[in-house]
Amino acid sequence: MREQHHADFALRKAEHYTSKTAVIRAWPGELLRWLVLFPPLRALTHLRIHGSEQLTGNGPYIFAANHSSHLDTPLLLAALPLRLRLRLRAAAAADYFFSSGWKGTLVKLLFNAFSFERKGFVGLHCVQRLLKDGYSVLLFPEGTRSKDGQLQPFKCGIGWLALTTQVCIVPVWIEGAHAVMPKGTHRAHRHQVEIRFGAPLQFTQDLDQASVVATIEQQVRALAPLADNKGR
Repeated sequence: MREQHHADFALRKAEHYTSKTAVIRAWPGELLRWLVLFPPLRALTHLRIHGSEQLTGNGPYIFAANHSSHLDTPLLLAALPLRLRLRLRAAAAADYFFSSGWKGTLVKLLFNAFSFERKGFVGLHCVQRLLKDGYSVLLFPEGTRSKDGQLQPFKCGIGWLALTTQVCIVPVWIEGAHAVMPKGTHRAHRHQVEIRFGAPLQFTQDLDQASVVATIEQQVRALAPLADNKGR
């Protein structure tokens, strides 16, 4: 009963993002990003983007990216075309980013974020609702930031979403963000960052969840520069 109550409450919060005026509400955050977030971010990272031409149409997509820095979400927002950025919601850990009202408000505005419960199915149901209403969603299937920048095993939720929603999964590799701001620090350093988008993936419902998770993880890993070098 309690879990159902939490699920209903989370879905009501998701509905807040999916009303007809949601894109209009997104513009203040977009303006703020252009004024205070993107300029220093690009100066720090000299951001390079590869593969975005594969993102045709307006989605929705599930962006599945590696995660090694708090800068991953703003970097991916900066890499996306405007038509997708305004219709994207980034999952942010409820226990970390929404632990206080002011912090939650800030990440909603700057990062197009929504509160994501990492335990149970509440967070996944929120993602389902957002996708149903035409929003793309950014997820980090590792579940938390990597301490050393190396890709960690993916959680099973990304496979469940791929099979139940039939939405295309876009593998993403973010290279260099760990060098700019690794886990455990809030101090940024200059370093080149590259964001690589892979071809969208769609999975038939007859596949098993474990194989879907493994395929998505493999496709994300294949975008890493080291994978390029191994293939030469």
